[in-house]
Formats: sequence, C-alpha cells, structure tokens
Amino acid sequence: MRIFLDKFSGGGPPMKRFTFTFAFLLLFFVMQLAISPVLAQNNSTSSSEKYVRPHLFSMSMNSAVTYEQPWPADSFNSLRLLVPGTMWGYMNPANGKYDFTVLDDLLALAQAHKTTVLLVFIQVPQWASSKPNDMSCAYSQGTCDPPNDLNADGSGTNQHWKDFVTALVTHSVNSQSGHINYYELWNEPMDPWQWNGTNAQLVRMAADAYSIIKSIDPSALLSTPSFAWETQYCLTWMGAYLAAGGGQYADRIDVHGYVDNRGGQTGWPENMAAFAPAFFEVLRQQGQSGKPVWNTEANWGSYNSVRHLTDPDLQAAWLARMYLLSASYRIARLYWFSWNDTDLGTLWTPDPNNPRARGTLLKPGVAYQQLYNWMVGATLDQPCSQSGTIWTCGFTRTNGYVSQAVWDTSESCANGVCTTHPYTVDSQYIKYLTLSGAAFQITGGTVPIGTQPILLENQ
Repeated sequence: MRIFLDKFSGGGPPMKRFTFTFAFLLLFFVMQLAISPVLAQNNSTSSSEKYVRPHLFSMSMNSAVTYEQPWPADSFNSLRLLVPGTMWGYMNPANGKYDFTVLDDLLALAQAHKTTVLLVFIQVPQWASSKPNDMSCAYSQGTCDPPNDLNADGSGTNQHWKDFVTALVTHSVNSQSGHINYYELWNEPMDPWQWNGTNAQLVRMAADAYSIIKSIDPSALLSTPSFAWETQYCLTWMGAYLAAGGGQYADRIDVHGYVDNRGGQTGWPENMAAFAPAFFEVLRQQGQSGKPVWNTEANWGSYNSVRHLTDPDLQAAWLARMYLLSASYRIARLYWFSWNDTDLGTLWTPDPNNPRARGTLLKPGVAYQQLYNWMVGATLDQPCSQSGTIWTCGFTRTNGYVSQAVWDTSESCANGVCTTHPYTVDSQYIKYLTLSGAAFQITGGTVPIGTQPILLENQ
C-alpha cells in the first residue's frame, strides 16, 4: 500500500504498514509451497480473457506533464489521476464552489493522446469534514474523516458528497477538454490516515456515487475502493466492506497489488503466488468473482532503504515480471505507479536543462515498451508456470506465431552486468528478444537466461 504524493504536493512520507502475525505468515508460507505450477488455474479464464489487450498497460503520472514535461513516450491505454489538483478537496474548495482547472488540463492531454481516464475519489474537503482539525490524515487536516452530513450508520443527507459527484460528472460529460471514463471510489481506505470512517458510510458514498454517475453518464464505470492483498488485515477489511454491501455498487474490483516481502523489504512479482489466491478467494466468498480486477498501483517501491531497487537492470526485470504474471492472473489492467515520479517506480527523467525536452527513458521504461510489444494482441495460451527457479509463459498469435517468455529468479544484476546461464529451448524457436529491444538468432539450441525475461519466437 502506498500513498501517491505528487512531487509538487509537499506531502510527507506514508505511515507504517500493518505487520503480519506469525500465524498469517505461516499460512502464506504453506500456500506458497502448495501453489500449482500453473498460476492462473486458481481463476478459470475464457479464451477472450487470455487475449492481451492494450488496457493491461495503463499509467499514473504526476501533474508536471500538464505544464512543463512531454507526454510519456511509452505506449499505454489509460491514465489514472491521483494528483492534488484532482482530489475532492482541491476541486471543491468551498460549499458550492468548484475548480476543475487541473482536471481539464489532464483531460485535454488524455484526449489528444487517445487515452482513457480513471479518476480516484479521495480527500474530503476540510470545510466538509466531520473532524476538520484531525492531524492524522495523510494529505491535510480532516481529509480522511467522513463528511459532516453523513452519520456513522450511513444515514444522513450526504449532500456534500452528492453535490460534488453531480458537479464533477456533469462537468466531465459536458467538457470539450476530455472525458472521465472510470471512477475509483477511494484510495486505500483500509488505512485510517486515508479513511477514518465506517464501512456503512463508505458504502453509502458508493451507493450515491453509483446512482449519480449512472444517471448522468451511463457509459462510465465505478470501482470498489482500492483494496490491498498483502496482509490478513487488508483481506479482512475488504471482506467486511463487500459484506456490508459495497460490491453491489461496483462495476469492477480495484486492488493495489504490491508484492513486498514480510518486513517491508522489496519483494518480487512471484510473491503473487501467495497473495492473489487469497484475494480471489475473498471475492468468491462475497459473490464478486465474476467482476474484472484492475491493479491500479504497483511498483518496486522506494520511500526508505529497505524498499528500493536501485539497480536499473533489476528494475526492468521487476517491471517485466510484474506485467507477465499479472496477465497470467487475469488482472485486466495494471496502472504503473508512476511514469515521472522522482522516487516511485520511475520510468523516465526530464532533461535537467530543459524539462520540455525529450528527457531520458530509463531501462525500466524501455522494458515497459518491450512488454507492450511482446504481449498486446497475443493470446496467453500457457499461463506462467514455475520449474524450480525458472519461469515460463507461452503466447500465440495468428499465422502460426508462437512465443515464450522465460526468466530465472536465481540470477541477478549489478553495476550494469546481469548473470545468466544456458537454457535449452524447443527447436521451434529461432530467435529471442531482450528487454532492451535487441534481437538475437538462436544457435546451438540454447539461450542465456537470467533475472530479466527474454522472449523466444518461432518466426
């Protein structure tokens, strides 16, 4: 779980996360050992779900792109808005007053680049907060507390919220700048510094938002709040919210699919083998398993020294494995977090002498585009599977095209050098691609595999 702090917001570091109990740690260890080699068998997929659409590749970015930085060079389908200028408290600074300036700038850019938009509802305005002086909130005083016209049991007029949602959706529909296609109810409400109200209050806000959005813009979709799958606390919170009725006001389920190791150290995407099955089981228990799942935040982390991959080759490997495994677990979208943040999953850095210039696409940014090229339009006919430390995922396309992504978790990278070892491949494969975009002919029936996935191709 992370708090997205726009680099211009002046926000502080996130609160410490909840720790595991020994029992839950033991449970997940047992689950890890019991995972079938075929990851996706936990969730049966149709042929259409195995087809990799551009939607899988989606992005978050900070608001510098609206006034001083170029649009991202990587290909992606949807933009997630979680910046100070698009939060409720900013867009609704006083009762009956609205400011959609930053929103319109971002919508115009998205429209110009044919990108859909996901907006996150978050940050109760201080003037509308039930505890306007609450210093425990992540963004500013009172922003994590429920509106003052909404009772703990979900009763009350809830007029502040209804007025804002009505104004926002109406503005979106009528705007010439662009259009909000998707809404996310709240950001990580299992954390009290993000939401300090009750489930009944949040479900009431979901019900009102769902009704208003569908009445004004029937094509728009609303999700659950962004859940998390890392701890039993998070899974219990999600189950309680859905049991309280939250699922009936959601077109999809949103998760923040971080994969940290226990204790907070940076984990690798293969940790999904422990996290995802438990997450999908809660959805099944609450009657929500048929809905699309979007991962609206993921990265290798930072914030402190134990949650950081500094090696750019390892960052590229992490990103590639995250997208491959997400497709295998039928995650419909993965919003990378984030394109141009200086600390969180950075894919690109600006030219220090000219922020408007092309800047530098970092190694994980190059890998992002390669994964897009490898996967979009292909069918994942062989979900990612594990044999010891070696992982493979199989793809097909029309005209007899067959490919296989392969990597070895036992290898690593340091100071620009990545270790590999020979791997014997099926005779149908004639070349392989790397995350840097290079292509090599296969000779002698073997290829060098390491922590960075490569793509074997038969054509």
